[in-house]
Amino acid sequence: MTKEGSPAVPFGGELLSTSVKKVLLDRIMHGHYKPGERIVELQVAKELGTSQSPVREALRDLAAIGIVTFHSRRGARVRLPTSKELADISLVRSELDALAATIASPLMDESILAELRTTFEEMQAHQAERNFVAMTQADARFHRIIATTSANEAIQHVFDQLEPFARTFITLTLPRVDIGSIIAEHQTILEALERRDAVSAAVAARTHQRNVSALFENHFQAELLRDTGGGGAA
Repeated sequence: MTKEGSPAVPFGGELLSTSVKKVLLDRIMHGHYKPGERIVELQVAKELGTSQSPVREALRDLAAIGIVTFHSRRGARVRLPTSKELADISLVRSELDALAATIASPLMDESILAELRTTFEEMQAHQAERNFVAMTQADARFHRIIATTSANEAIQHVFDQLEPFARTFITLTLPRVDIGSIIAEHQTILEALERRDAVSAAVAARTHQRNVSALFENHFQAELLRDTGGGGAA
């Protein structure tokens, strides 16, 4: 029996382990699997109607980006990251996103800008609804559009490695943190891109991620420990 509210399995059109990975990520972000909780391969396989092999592969992928710890004998558990880990990732993202904005700025056309505007509006709407999972998904889409527009495969690869880690765990602390100013910073990035102002876009993107880094450093650990009663597996 699946946990109540678990998302439907989007199998089809991609590797089975990739689909399982997406489901597990969504479940972690929705709080169905909490920090320190064990994810049982056999149970997940039964819930999703697969063998254990794609579940194990998905868990190994999640372990590679630090979202779970995976041991062949003890199974997998959702990690409780440190605030420094999350802050460090956002600090790296600050330079990555600045570079992406610099390269992408002159390549922006009206269709891409329209997509960014729509995504920013969705972000604001989800924030107002306090739907933090959907809000972080829109946030990730906003930054991914810029990374993709840069047409730099190295930027896109590093972005895809770093983005799920922070996005997964930030949803656990957002309900108690005022992030209005963080969300509003996307407007500054967007306006610079609309002007094709590469310098201003880079500054805005860098500043935004540095502020996210400070959010993790100052708020994440205390809030998450409060929710989990100080528990969690390292």
